[in-house]
Amino acid sequence: MNAYFYHLHPFVTFLYYVGTIILIMFMQHPISLSAVFFLILLVHYVQDRFRSVRRWGVLILSSGLLVFLINPLFNERGQHLLFEILNHRFTLEAIVYGGMTALTIMSIIALFVSYNEVMTPNKLLYLFSKFLPQFAVLLMLTLRFIPLMKRRLDEITAVQQSKGISVVEGTWRQKAKNGLLYVQVLVTYSLEEAIQTADSMKARGYGRKQRSSYEHYRLKRGDICSMAILVFLFCLTLIGRLMGYGYIVVYPVMDSLSLTMIEMYFLTGFLLFVSFPLMIEGGGYIKWRISSVKM
Repeated sequence: MNAYFYHLHPFVTFLYYVGTIILIMFMQHPISLSAVFFLILLVHYVQDRFRSVRRWGVLILSSGLLVFLINPLFNERGQHLLFEILNHRFTLEAIVYGGMTALTIMSIIALFVSYNEVMTPNKLLYLFSKFLPQFAVLLMLTLRFIPLMKRRLDEITAVQQSKGISVVEGTWRQKAKNGLLYVQVLVTYSLEEAIQTADSMKARGYGRKQRSSYEHYRLKRGDICSMAILVFLFCLTLIGRLMGYGYIVVYPVMDSLSLTMIEMYFLTGFLLFVSFPLMIEGGGYIKWRISSVKM
């Protein structure tokens, strides 16, 4: 982003991403999930003009489409029959439930892409290394596993193609053989780097005593205000969910998709929580414009 949300205290940004995932899992309503997915895409636009999420666009869309199609194909439950194909019932409930599940998965994947751009490994180590050093390393390695493997596979593909080894040309047998060669090189490359990383951390005495931090983060007034806003919005939305708002029952009888006034109230709190990076960037931009006019 334009440095404002990115340079908040790591605990604030971590609180935002964890809280957003929790609320997405709880607030299962088609309207709220659609709005949240749009807001997450808007966050990506402000963050880097879709550069990071564009690389995962195929995975996000294919995962959502697959989940959306699977539920009506294998689930005939529901009272509102839309049509039948080869004696298979396609119900409104199955389509709505599949759409909600697809939006949930797509939103979480897109959110993790943004998380990887904002929460650097140094920030994760700063948050957890003093109290849970092994957990900090495991969490960092887990979250960066897929992007790192993708970059390594791109490097291996470029090298192998320069040697005339490709998985897109030749017979199926040759493609499979070359693909297994890619996997073999990728696994060997990853294991060698993992051993080197483990030896380096052991030599530096990682986890033996309290670790000092090279990049020190301090809680500022803006960080405290941001945490207060996030906690307030999270508690407000969670209270609404515990009261039964922001969630629809699909089976066996689907609730009405319309929202009451009190549901709109809690939904607004949920959307404000998700759009918190946009508010930070907007406030920072206005502050910058005011300071530039004064100068």
